[in-house]
Amino acid sequence: MTTYVFLFLLVSFLTLCLFGLWSLCWTHHGPAQSRAVAKLRPKLHRLLKPRSPHDCSSCRLASAASPRGGPLPTPVRPWCEVKSRRGAPKRINTEGFACPNTQCPYAGITDAHVHALVGDGRHGQAERIQTFRCQACHTTFTARRHTPLYRLNPPSPQIAMVLSALAEGLDASAAERVFGYRQATITTWLTRAGGHAQTLHEHFFFHLHLPYLQLDELRIRLRCSTQVLWLWLAIDPLTKILPVLHLGPRTQHMAHTVIHSLRQFLAPGCIPLFTSDGLNLYFYALTAHFGHWLQVNRRGRQVLRWQVAAKLLYGQVKKSYRRRKLAQVTPVMRLGTQAALTSTLQGLGFSGRLNTAFIERVNLTVRHGIAALARRTWATSQQAPQLLAHLEWWRAYYHFVRPHQSLRVALEQPRQRGGQLLAQRYRQQTPAMAAERTNRRWTAREVLSYPLSPVSS
Repeated sequence: MTTYVFLFLLVSFLTLCLFGLWSLCWTHHGPAQSRAVAKLRPKLHRLLKPRSPHDCSSCRLASAASPRGGPLPTPVRPWCEVKSRRGAPKRINTEGFACPNTQCPYAGITDAHVHALVGDGRHGQAERIQTFRCQACHTTFTARRHTPLYRLNPPSPQIAMVLSALAEGLDASAAERVFGYRQATITTWLTRAGGHAQTLHEHFFFHLHLPYLQLDELRIRLRCSTQVLWLWLAIDPLTKILPVLHLGPRTQHMAHTVIHSLRQFLAPGCIPLFTSDGLNLYFYALTAHFGHWLQVNRRGRQVLRWQVAAKLLYGQVKKSYRRRKLAQVTPVMRLGTQAALTSTLQGLGFSGRLNTAFIERVNLTVRHGIAALARRTWATSQQAPQLLAHLEWWRAYYHFVRPHQSLRVALEQPRQRGGQLLAQRYRQQTPAMAAERTNRRWTAREVLSYPLSPVSS
């Protein structure tokens, strides 16, 4: 019995040895030709099917809530034609301000040549705040009525300094130690400034003609939540403006929401060139928003079919990692041809290579500008609404206040400055100046003092 067991074990051992030797020889000699063929064979990518506006919930809601044709509002006569000669003349500029009384016929009209606003003196001890009076309904209000500074006791330069520090990378707890205000007070200021900044962005950045956009998303974690959020961003490499900024999960619904919001800011008929990383959610969202309905005949009846725009160009930069290190970068054209993308990029002054360098650099700028998004930090945000308000305020600061180094313009004649300072050779520009939305660099106090629609407290 022992002999049979020994023979069985010996035969099994020899069989395993022969199998290992055979597999080793096959690995060294057999697959060499197949590996060479695999290198020559082009890598196939998954075929993606376009989507239509029916797949976007925002498009469905917009089509359901589209206004029906109704009577047009009656035009309002300018107050200078209505008032008598005894009416108070305008001695200060009232452009941009509007009567807050909803019953007034001049409510919401900001044109100084039409509305009935005049100056009504100044009040305040720390600061002299301008007061306006509507001659049509006799309503009085201050210049801070529809701004984040409304009914705030601290001086506006101090509030602007605190919020500027928050947009430059300082967190709320550190701002409390530096400036002496409570963290809850600073958070309230930031929430009001965020709502004001979002309305300011919608007020200035509309009908944009953007030929090139780069898309990306940034991973974010909250302090008191296990949910992972993503910051969806888009940048125009020419003017460096950020037309969309959304905070949410990495889902197809969120991708549709981002592209739908981007479509609202673009001018009618504007179809930019898009580049992004290898996230296929962008492909479905872009094909659902850039195109037109085509009427085709099918079995004797007319059927509407969604046709993706022929001018839409979209390329992806697929990155493969090995042991947490970048191993390979593969450009993939999802919509259009490589030749069309190269010629378009070269026509805009860029190299013809497909890349996402500008949006990746903006991700670093965001992490440096907002303390809650920095890596390995104790200043993580607790709630998503507060973080979104901080992001909106940072974007307004980035667009109007902070000059961009790559947007500066060389002066033909250097401007001499007094003292030991060297002559000024460049004119600094902000992204809002490059996009021709303003002609000068703003201060943080001017951004907070710009009158807009009511801001929630």
